[in-house]
Order: sequence, then structure tokens, then C-alpha cells
Amino acid sequence: MRSRAWISLLMVSVLLFAVAPAAASPACPEPVADTVRKLVKEKEAAVNSGDEERFLRVIHPDRRTYWREQKRWFEDAVRYIDPGSFRMEVESIAPERPFRVRALIKQSYRKDGKTRSVRYPLRFEKTEQGWKDSDLPFERMASGDVVVFYTDPRLKKQAAVALDIVSRAVDAFYEKFSWVPAEAVEVKLYHHPELFRQSVKLSLPEWAAGWNEAGQSIKFVGAIQMDDWEESFASGLVHEVTHKMVSERTGDNAAYWLQEGAAEYYQTRLLPGLYSVSDEQRIDRPWRFVVLESLQLEKLPVKEASQYYSQSAALFRFLIERYGEKKIGEVFAVLRQFPVIDRDSTDKIPELNRRTRAAIKKVLGKTMEQLEREWSKEYREGASRGEGMADRFPTEKIGDHFRVDDASNP
Repeated sequence: MRSRAWISLLMVSVLLFAVAPAAASPACPEPVADTVRKLVKEKEAAVNSGDEERFLRVIHPDRRTYWREQKRWFEDAVRYIDPGSFRMEVESIAPERPFRVRALIKQSYRKDGKTRSVRYPLRFEKTEQGWKDSDLPFERMASGDVVVFYTDPRLKKQAAVALDIVSRAVDAFYEKFSWVPAEAVEVKLYHHPELFRQSVKLSLPEWAAGWNEAGQSIKFVGAIQMDDWEESFASGLVHEVTHKMVSERTGDNAAYWLQEGAAEYYQTRLLPGLYSVSDEQRIDRPWRFVVLESLQLEKLPVKEASQYYSQSAALFRFLIERYGEKKIGEVFAVLRQFPVIDRDSTDKIPELNRRTRAAIKKVLGKTMEQLEREWSKEYREGASRGEGMADRFPTEKIGDHFRVDDASNP
């Protein structure tokens, strides 16, 4: 869940790129280099054998967010790729400082016989348990309980914007829902869409450019080659912070449509000045709840995914306008009483639908079918008055917000 489609109409056509140091680096001591090569091969073997415990032993134990992200990445990878096709090759290793080195990795896998590849730097650090994988070698800036990591110095301006927007969004959600993040809010910005996609999970659709799931960092594709990016970038970040808030306030028990509806709603309203209503997309007519409940967003083509966001936003706005934020907060609180399901969001859609139905019935006193009739009635009455659906049911602008002019030269 929490797949934020900051939808781009440009698909990534070049899937192999290199990240190289700006200047020659001193050689890494061979014993350390040999250890790192063995760890990389251990990760490769763990994926191909489906051994999650073996895979996670390679991850730095103190990088808890990264550890949780890699756990979900592994679970997705072993189901998605062609069996036995995962490869990781170390192309170079260089020291960064005592007990920390950087390796350039070429990673590849096959899906339905088609090979996809990416090159990226990976940092390894020495711990009490030996050398461990500790994530990409990000640049970093922080303020209070918000930390922004970014893969390229050219993203420094966006990192500063992210730090400001996310901090303000956290404060705003404290005022609305008394939300205090359970731990520091991490944001990771990636300079290339394929590096982002493979850092989230291999099955992620190419139209997605943002991501958050319970216990993970907010991940986003940066916009190095765009001039007009700040408004859409800021709105997208609010979208992802909303996912984090809803996950924590509900014990990660909110249905997918409720997650996306809340995120779409607040990305346009939580902070002033981030969105132009004239660019909002219309819906033709409300969908049935059972349709919203049954679809898996991450498997939808771009146009259908866009409509899913629109419909979820329209429904959430209806609930807010009819019952108010206080009642929605009560729905969140009821959902939080259910036990946490430690599985990928798409694996628990049916159960989260049941829990969300039960919470809404308990708080609002109505079934989803009753609410569906009310929603459809309001839509028809608005249409008969000639009201534009963009005014009543807004969602995000669809466009090339994250265009890569030359994907072969990131």
C-alpha cells in the first residue's frame, strides 16, 4: 500500500546506468574487499534460494528503517522475478573512511525472460557482527525529527524543500489528529527513476514516483532536469506524509482506498499554496465501493491508476464534508485496536477492507452500502445543478512532473 503515484507519463526506457565517483579513489584493502564481495554474493544467493533470514543477516542491524525496507523488498523479489535470475556483481570498491567502504554494484534480474539491470553504489560498514550492507551512500540533512537523504548533490535544493515541507506537514497533522511520529521521519530522494523503483521493490510500476509503507522511509524521485517542480514535489511529499500518519494512527489497518483517499485529499489542503484547483481531474461518476476494494492499485495501468486516485479522493472528501475530521479520527482510532499484520499491503487487502468496514460502521453507524447510496445521491444532485466534478471531487494533476530528458545520462 502507500504506493504514491506521482504519475509520470514518461516511462523509463533505459534501465542500465552507472554511478561513478567524481575522481579516482584509493584502493580498498583486499581483505575488506574480499569480505564485501562475499556479502554481495550472499545477498544474491539468498534471493535465488528464497532464504529471508540469510538475506537479512547481511543488513546493518542498527539501520532499522533500511532493514524493514529490505525485508519487504526481499519478499516482493522472490515472488516477482524469474526464479534463480537475480545477480549482483561488484565492479569496484573504495574506502570512504575507517570501517566504511563504497562498492559499485551491477544488479540484474529477469522477469518473464526479459533482463533488467541497474548500477548503483552501496555502502558497507563494519559492525560488532562484522561487515554489513548499510544502504546507498546518501547525502544527508536534518532538522528536529525529520531527516532527508539524497543520492546526488544536485538534489540539495529539493532536499531543503523536503525538509521544510515534511516538518510542516508533521506539525499540521499533530494539530488535526494529535499525531506524533513513532520515530524520526526519514525521506529518501533518488536522482533516477529506476534507482528509486528498484530501491522500493522490483514489482513497482514505472508510473510510480513516490512511496511510503508502514515503518519505512518516504521515498521520492527527484527532478534534477526540471525547472518547474516545486509545487508538485511539495504536494507529493504531503501525500506521502499522510500515508505515514494514517499508517501509525490506524496500526496500518486502513483499507487501500482509505489510505489513498486521505493522501489525495490532504496533499491539496493540508498546507496552503501547493495546488491549483484548475488542474484537478474529474471523475465521470462514483465507483462502487466493491470496485475500490477489489482493485490492486500497483497492478493498474497509468490511466486506470489515475482514476483510482480520483475516486478515492472523491470518496474521502465526501466523508470529511459529511462527518468531519473528528469522526474520521475516531475511525482511525477504532482501526488501531486491531492487531498489526506484518505483511505487504497488497497481501492484506481483503482483511483491511473488512476491518475498515467494521470501523466505519461502528463510528458512523452506517454500512458501506448506505454510504455508497449517499455518495451517489450527492453526485447526482451536484450534476443536476451543473456543478463541475473538478470542483467537488478533486485529485492530482496528471502530467510529466518527473520527466527525465535523457535517461541514459542521469
